[in-house]
Amino acid sequence: MIDKWQETRNAAEKAQSEGKYGFAESLWYTALEETVEFEATDRRRATSLERLCECLWYQQKFTDAVPLAEELVSIYGKVFGATHIDTACMQANLGLLYVVLNKVVEAEPILRDALTIKFKVLGASHPDVLRLDATYKDVVAKLKSQGMAPASIVTARQWTKTGRFEALKVESAASAKVPAKAAKISREDAIKNWQPLFDSAKIAFNKGDWSDAEAKLVKAADYADNFGEKDSRLCITLELLADALLKQDKHQRAVPYFERVHAIKIDQLGRHSTTVAESANNLARCHYYYGNFEAAEKAAIECTKIYEEMMGPDDLTVATCLGNIGMLYRLIKRPGDAENAYKRCLTIRTKKQGADHPDTIKLLQNYASLLRDMHREDEAEHLQACATGFVTGSWRVVEVSTEEQLTIAEVPEGSCEFCGAFLAGAYKCKTCGTESPVKR
Repeated sequence: MIDKWQETRNAAEKAQSEGKYGFAESLWYTALEETVEFEATDRRRATSLERLCECLWYQQKFTDAVPLAEELVSIYGKVFGATHIDTACMQANLGLLYVVLNKVVEAEPILRDALTIKFKVLGASHPDVLRLDATYKDVVAKLKSQGMAPASIVTARQWTKTGRFEALKVESAASAKVPAKAAKISREDAIKNWQPLFDSAKIAFNKGDWSDAEAKLVKAADYADNFGEKDSRLCITLELLADALLKQDKHQRAVPYFERVHAIKIDQLGRHSTTVAESANNLARCHYYYGNFEAAEKAAIECTKIYEEMMGPDDLTVATCLGNIGMLYRLIKRPGDAENAYKRCLTIRTKKQGADHPDTIKLLQNYASLLRDMHREDEAEHLQACATGFVTGSWRVVEVSTEEQLTIAEVPEGSCEFCGAFLAGAYKCKTCGTESPVKR
């Protein structure tokens, strides 16, 4: 039974990580059924409930998620106690479900208790505390106005996962050190040791076993250091390691790896490259989620400028960048800058996607909420009237449009995908000048 549950969990994790929420949902229900004979507080049941709740949340199946979230609060309360940070995470999730279902009377005491615990453990400046506090204040305002106050923005990223929770206070990125490098060995020995470790790590990563992938990739990175920074194997190892950390919500620990990858890509490709822009976006996302907003702003602006130069100021990729920047400015209480970013983003999305596109609608709702923060109620009501649907405020991953991508034939590993010339670990083909995309 244990092996069967683990197998189902691995499949569900993989499907959910790929955004296949409907398939993941059915797998999580299967995993949950397999825990019926376990103890009520068994960690495997809690994990199944937790990930199923998250899956339902992303599909906006809030009513279905409520009883599962209530059971989770009960489990964590019994195991850890009412004042534990993990219990507070489950309470916050249940409170957010009540908010989006407009059950503010039920939401208020639950959010209040969760906020009190998170404030004590994480501190007032932690992003989780700031977001939860903003939601709680909106709930209180709605109660005071007898339901006439605007609904709060409830973002996908507010859903917390205690199994991967990283309770970190805001620190400088310099405090998150990359593990010490292993001693130099011959290139032949490095290649011999690196390949099986990296292959095994990719298998673990694809199965959703992020912790195992992380452990193997840390060792693989030590061996890859012997290849030199011009060898693409070092970069793909560091990047996959950073991704494994992101999957576990260890954003601060991922930063040094993403910083090194970014520096390598700049050195190999120059700054005028979508590959460099994507690595800047990864950095901005990491900094944002663990609370280093100054560094997030710097990286986000760098990413935006590159895309503007390469794709033009009205490209949808630029709009995604501007939406991220607007969200960041709003969080750090720079409403004027946030509005400027939202305005530009809205102009692009309306022109390229139309007023009825889901992305445009979500942006309108975020913009309307910003205007309420600025006490511009009439303008906010006008924008809200133009918008319907669910609001997300998660950091968007920039994707290059499909028109920019080429369909190419299979070529030997380590060769240029355009002309077939051997790359010798380089990012740019010396024969035809084509940039080589990172493979995983």
